[in-house]
Amino acid sequence: MRFPVKLAVWGLVAALGLGFALAVPAETTKPAVCFNKSRCAEFIGHGREAFNRGKFSDAKRYFKEAVKSDPNSVKAWAFYDLAVMYDVADQVKRAGSVKVSGAPLLGPSAATGGAKAATGTATPPPPPPAQPPAGAVVVDDEGC
Repeated sequence: MRFPVKLAVWGLVAALGLGFALAVPAETTKPAVCFNKSRCAEFIGHGREAFNRGKFSDAKRYFKEAVKSDPNSVKAWAFYDLAVMYDVADQVKRAGSVKVSGAPLLGPSAATGGAKAATGTATPPPPPPAQPPAGAVVVDDEGC
């Protein structure tokens, strides 16, 4: 039995046509993220005014809205980062000190026991490293 060539060609053309029809969307969909550059510029202006007045937490909120409006804006991200740092510094200035978590303190004062931990007791210095016995020879070194 002989397979008709015309039928095979038409079947192939129909399959390709159906594949292209399914691959190309019927209508263009809206992108997941919409950039609103004018809204971003507006929030940057409000944030700069608040920042210049020393209202760093307000400025941070304005710059955050600017970043939401246009996540690709380098200017909005730079102002937001700056406002976050100034807001934290302002909070420390108002509180008079930094709140320390229960984590041990690092640095030379912690090693000498001069700094106090969050519990109010001095942290003990770390124990000295163990000395190898006399006459010990290192056979295999990891290179650390």
